[in-house]
Amino acid sequence: MNTTLKRFITFVLAVQIFVSPLFTVCAFAQQPYGSSSLLYSSPSRGYQQNGYGQQQQVMPGYGMPQDTYFTDSMGNILMYVNVLGEVYKPGQHIVRQDSDISSVLSLVGGPKEDANLEKAKLLRHKPDEDGTQTYPINLESYFEEGDRSGFVELKPNDTIVIPEDKGLDTNMALRIAALIVSAASVYAIATN
Repeated sequence: MNTTLKRFITFVLAVQIFVSPLFTVCAFAQQPYGSSSLLYSSPSRGYQQNGYGQQQQVMPGYGMPQDTYFTDSMGNILMYVNVLGEVYKPGQHIVRQDSDISSVLSLVGGPKEDANLEKAKLLRHKPDEDGTQTYPINLESYFEEGDRSGFVELKPNDTIVIPEDKGLDTNMALRIAALIVSAASVYAIATN
């Protein structure tokens, strides 16, 4: 009976060792865009969100350049802004001319947990008068203190990039530790 119990525990731990990585892979494969994102529609007319988090134009654009301002039927001055990286709704968005980076972040659902807020940057479609085309943005100071002093005025077709924080994820560290403990347990039971 003692050897039967040892074999059963060894079998359960072996299954755990082989199945645990599969669940980890499945967890990474899941995207935050479920079927509900197909129902999202932009507040601007003629655009809707596709399943990849990007806005697509439903009506024909008739060749309108995307690096200029344009108006809607209410007379609001609008422009295209791109948001890439670790946000919930990346892609091209239409915003008002007076929008700042915080309102664009609200539009895209904010940064994800693994976003590197210190390394965000704004990329200009066309360089400014002084030749600058890339501006660093410290979003961490904005989220901690509400400091908007580092924000740059948005221009048409600007791109905000929020990179991923490459640090070790706590959840992943716990999974690896559990896997190591399980492997050690299987070895200890099998050798006794």
